[in-house]
Formats: sequence, C-alpha cells, structure tokens
Amino acid sequence: MSISSVAGFLGNLAGLSGSNSTRQNSPRAVSSTTSDLDQIREKGLSEWAREQKMEALKAKIRDQVLSENGMSENGIAAMSVEQRNSVEDQIAQLIQQKLEETMKRSMEDAARSGKSEAVLLDISV
Repeated sequence: MSISSVAGFLGNLAGLSGSNSTRQNSPRAVSSTTSDLDQIREKGLSEWAREQKMEALKAKIRDQVLSENGMSENGIAAMSVEQRNSVEDQIAQLIQQKLEETMKRSMEDAARSGKSEAVLLDISV
C-alpha cells in the first residue's frame, strides 16, 4: 500500500490528499503532515493509528474529568504550581482508571462476540 492510498484510507489526514494550492497555503499543515508521515514510517501504520486513538481517548477523558469537576484548562493554568501538580496527578490517575475500565470492557465485549483479533478501543465513552 502506498502512502497516497494510506492518506485516503485515513480520511485525508491533515491534507495529505489535498491539492497543492491547499498545501502551499498552509505551511503548518504540511509540517504536520510530514511529521505524521515520518511517525508512520517509523512506527508502522497500525502502531501509529493505535497511538493516535489512545491520545484522542486520553484527551476526551481529560475533558470529561475537568467538566465533571467544574474545572477548565485556564483554571488549572491559573493555579499555583503545587495546586496544579496535585490536580494534574489526580487527573492522570482518573484517566488511567477510565482507560483500564474501557480496555477491560472492550476485551469483555470482544470475548463475548468471539473475536480473536486485536481489540479496538471505542473512544465514544
């Protein structure tokens, strides 16, 4: 599979399949695309996609935890270093718990349905 077909498969990732004028008008997108392509080449498509999915899940859980606790990124940034570190540690622990719960639930669902392939995490928690 060529890189261009991978781009289509990934849904035009960061403009990979965009026109040249789009790429010329957006140097940041080109830089991001180059970085993504380098990572894909280094790690392989499956590993890169898994990492992207995990990062998206972590970000979603972080937003959920902040929302549930009436906090915001700006509020955390305004805290003292000690308070911010404490809150960040608590958030990291909650993220880890939710990731473990999600993975366990995904594995149980896969086992119930008789899947023997790798488990894909559903990030719509």
